[in-house]
Amino acid sequence: MKNVVISIASHHDTELIGENFKHIPQVLGKYRIQILVIDNTNDILLKNICQNNGYSYYSDEYTRGYGGNNNRNFELSNLEDDDVFIVCNPDVIIQVDNFEKLLDSFLGEDADIFGVKVFESKDLLTFSSHNRSFPCLFDPIVSLIFRKKLFAKDADEHGHPDWIGGAFMVFKASSFKYLQGFDDKYFMYYEDTDICHRALKAGMKIVYNPDFFIVHEAKRAGRKLFSKNFYWNLTSMLKYFLTFPPKCILGKNYFGK
Repeated sequence: MKNVVISIASHHDTELIGENFKHIPQVLGKYRIQILVIDNTNDILLKNICQNNGYSYYSDEYTRGYGGNNNRNFELSNLEDDDVFIVCNPDVIIQVDNFEKLLDSFLGEDADIFGVKVFESKDLLTFSSHNRSFPCLFDPIVSLIFRKKLFAKDADEHGHPDWIGGAFMVFKASSFKYLQGFDDKYFMYYEDTDICHRALKAGMKIVYNPDFFIVHEAKRAGRKLFSKNFYWNLTSMLKYFLTFPPKCILGKNYFGK
C-alpha cells in the first residue's frame, strides 16, 4: 500500500479545513491517505477537528510562509521516496470519487510534479488554467490589473507545462526531497513557479491532466492594492525574476479566465 500525504497549512482556515476534507477516506484502494495540518495560529478548535477526523495536527506557534509550512509538513511526514506528497490549499475541494484514478494517473505518467484542471466555483462554470508557460516580464502586472493570465495555455489540453499553480500540486516524495522543497524566501506567491523552474532545470517531468479537477474558491487577496497580500505578491515576483530573469516582455497566450 502506497502512502499519500496531503499537506495543508492553516492561517485562520479552521472552518474550511473542517468542511473540505472530511469526506476523504484514510484508505482508498491501494493508497493509505494521511492529512497533515500545520497551524500558524495555534487554534484549539482546529486541533480538536483534526483529532476527531484522524488528521495529524502540528503547531509550534511559529509563523511560516506557504512554502515553509509545506516544507515543515514534508519533514514531519517521514515519507519514503516512492510515496506521494500533495500540497493543497485549505480552500480546495478534492473530488473524492475520482481521487484514486487521479493518483493512478500521476503514477502511471511517471510525473515528478502533477496538476489538474481548476474550477473556481462549485457550479463548475468558471475555471483557471494551470497549464502554464513561465511568465514574461509584464505578464504578472497584466494578470493583477486586467485579470488576464497571458502565461496560461489551454486548460483542456493535456500537456507538459512549465509550471502549475500551488493550490494543488502532486509530487513524488523523492522529487520534492531532491528539490529541497519550496524556496522559503517566498513568503507567499511564486514559490510554485520557482519549484517548477528548478524541477525542469533538473530534468524532471511536469504533467498537467485536465481529465481530473479540483474546485478552488480562491479569495484572490493578492490582487487587492495596498494589502499585505499584494505586497507579498509584488515582492515575490521581484525575487522570482531576479532568480530567473524573464526571456520575454509580454506573453501571447490567453485561454479561459
